[in-house]
Amino acid sequence: MSGMEPIPIFALIMAVLGLAAALVALIRSRRPQSAPEPVQDSRHQQMQAYLEQARAASEHERDLFDQKWGGVTAQMSKDLAGLRDLVYGLQKEGVAQHEGLTQNLQNAAVQQKDLREITEKLHRVLSNSRARGQWGERMADDILRLTGLKEGVNYRKQKTTAAGTRPDFTFLLPGGLDLHMDVKFPLDGYVRCMEAASDSERDQALKNFGQAVRRHVKALASRDDYKESENTVEFVLMFIPNEGVYAFIHEHHSQVLDEALEARVVVCSPSTLFAMLCLVRQAVETLALKRSSQEILVRLASFEKQWEKYVKQYEKVGNCLESLNKAWTELQGLRTRMLEKELDHIENLKSQSSQPALDM
Repeated sequence: MSGMEPIPIFALIMAVLGLAAALVALIRSRRPQSAPEPVQDSRHQQMQAYLEQARAASEHERDLFDQKWGGVTAQMSKDLAGLRDLVYGLQKEGVAQHEGLTQNLQNAAVQQKDLREITEKLHRVLSNSRARGQWGERMADDILRLTGLKEGVNYRKQKTTAAGTRPDFTFLLPGGLDLHMDVKFPLDGYVRCMEAASDSERDQALKNFGQAVRRHVKALASRDDYKESENTVEFVLMFIPNEGVYAFIHEHHSQVLDEALEARVVVCSPSTLFAMLCLVRQAVETLALKRSSQEILVRLASFEKQWEKYVKQYEKVGNCLESLNKAWTELQGLRTRMLEKELDHIENLKSQSSQPALDM
């Protein structure tokens, strides 16, 4: 035990030996002996004194033992109380962790259910070719909105051409030109490649996937009204609304992309379509700015002519105003004074003509 000194073994041995000696002496005292009685009494007294000493030593050792053991037991009780509190705290913490774990498991189960429902809906959408086309058109709409293009101003959707075809999107380029784009999503072949269980199945799925992409390219290349009409550019866009499928085509069927370029069909993904439409918008804005600049120059030339006429007319009016001002000044000054002078003469004449009548 920590904190307790070892009990003196030697004292205990001495006490035991003393007790043994006392017992031996007691047994001998009961036997008949030939020794005189005073000697026996003396030995008896010595034995009692020795026993008293042994008992006193034993009690002293017991007191020391009780003192040491009392401190140890108090410390042990304190340690046990602390250990009990620690165990109780661990139990409470374990219960709280268990409740938190249970709640997290329930939340995970709900999220897993929601994810499974979303996955099932996505699977149903992607398994339908018409729904895939609508999804691709929606993604194209989002890209067009990000580039700032406006429907009816910069592009049209699902509008039938003069040849009777109906492209998914038609971009309105400067000069009255049109750029057509169709959305294609060869997802079935891509999924089969990803889910192939063996190398042979994967090779066959890769081959079928390449053939599907090539058919889409040929279908667009065969629409001459998309490229060779008087108001269209000489190429058409094929939009694949998934970066993974587009990268898969680049990785395994890059020759199909080369064939598409030769047939004047540009295959683009969401990122490349965004970059291309940004260039289209920049070109439209640049042309509009150029046209505006030319109109401004024409207006400036016309303004210069009108300004010259304005200056001439202004000078003419200024001269007229100056003459009118001189005439007005003369009218207010000299003419007025001359009239007043004549009026004064008239008054004088009137006064002179009325004087004889007054004398009579």
